[in-house]
Amino acid sequence: MTLRREARLRPRLARNGERVCGEPAATLSPATDGERVPSEDAWPMKNGGASSIFGGPIVITGANGQVGMALRRRLAASPSEIRALTRHDVTEEAIRDAQAVVHLAGTLLPGRQSTYEQANRATVGETVSALAGSAVERVVFLSYVRADPQSENAYLRAKGEAEELLYRSGRDCVVFRCTHIFGPPDDPGPILAALRARRGRSVWAPGAGNQRVAPVYREDVVDAIVAALDPSTYHGRFDLPGPEEMTMDDLTRMVNADDIRLRHLPPRIARTLSRAAPGTTPELVEVMLADSLGEQRRVDRVFGLERRGVSDVYTPSVALAA
Repeated sequence: MTLRREARLRPRLARNGERVCGEPAATLSPATDGERVPSEDAWPMKNGGASSIFGGPIVITGANGQVGMALRRRLAASPSEIRALTRHDVTEEAIRDAQAVVHLAGTLLPGRQSTYEQANRATVGETVSALAGSAVERVVFLSYVRADPQSENAYLRAKGEAEELLYRSGRDCVVFRCTHIFGPPDDPGPILAALRARRGRSVWAPGAGNQRVAPVYREDVVDAIVAALDPSTYHGRFDLPGPEEMTMDDLTRMVNADDIRLRHLPPRIARTLSRAAPGTTPELVEVMLADSLGEQRRVDRVFGLERRGVSDVYTPSVALAA
């Protein structure tokens, strides 16, 4: 961005005092919610390719997760050295000479030996500590659309606190607040896997099924990350939902056969079971009972994305065959 263009953008965008990555949040993107942005102010994306990313080493934490594995496949052709780390591999030595870090370590369902704070906030704290004295210019972080450091939900609170740690790191940060992430039919990811019928069994949906969701396709999340690894793109915080909004019931029917037996688990019972049933937590249930939506236009304008909806990936024939 030229100094002249940056000077033109700042007065128009600086509207609030929130600080993101050391600067007021509203100055960090050439697009603001609900405002039409001239095409000359939009930053182009190189069609999700790897030729325009940082040239130095790129560190991926949480590299064995569903997004991490997809990102590693996408960056395989990149000339940059890709360092794939688990949450336990984040050290100053691994990050010292890296040019960018993609922090994917985190989970909505921590193991028995972990907590939401340890899995989602502490891992970011370790990364931020390792940034000191490093060559890292930019950090890309996956958060959740309702992240809030003041939330009563431990998962949402940990994600919100993790964002604040990154904002104070002094490095350029790109935070993508994703909705529920889904993969293709042969690897749907944990959310859709829980909503797909098994051997004629009923699908139990949490709540009344009328909560509004806009699931985001995993490859579109990877597109966004790769675009954010282009050093010419602006930094800041962006919602990253899918382009289609629907009810949870509609989503469940869309990824199953037409004759699916759909049943609902009342919120009170779902919350009670979450305290004892394996494979769930009260925090996960509260996330599933709530809407999962985000601002639709801003991320596309800034990064040039073309997001795919659930109906683009799960056609009726694919759902029937699954």
